[in-house]
Amino acid sequence: MSARDYELLKEKSAAAGLSANAWLMAQLEINRPVLHREEETWEAIRFMDEAGREINAIARDFNSGYGTVEQLRHAVCLLGAVYERLYALRKKGYLHAS
Repeated sequence: MSARDYELLKEKSAAAGLSANAWLMAQLEINRPVLHREEETWEAIRFMDEAGREINAIARDFNSGYGTVEQLRHAVCLLGAVYERLYALRKKGYLHAS
């Protein structure tokens, strides 16, 4: 913690009428750090990366004039799958530290 940070901490804790430690503990109750779902998040990112590569390949085919309806349907299905994967992850929520 820098000297400026410490001064700011003292100012805020004094304004709240608390000791620095009590003010920090109160802030942790209000603003608990978020624990990310590391492995699940990375799985979703890997899935998006793979789906993105497939969608880009389909887009290149369409830009070359060789795209098919089946490819387009597959790209839409991939986008839907990406959305579902991210929605499921978000629905689980992010845990807070206790």
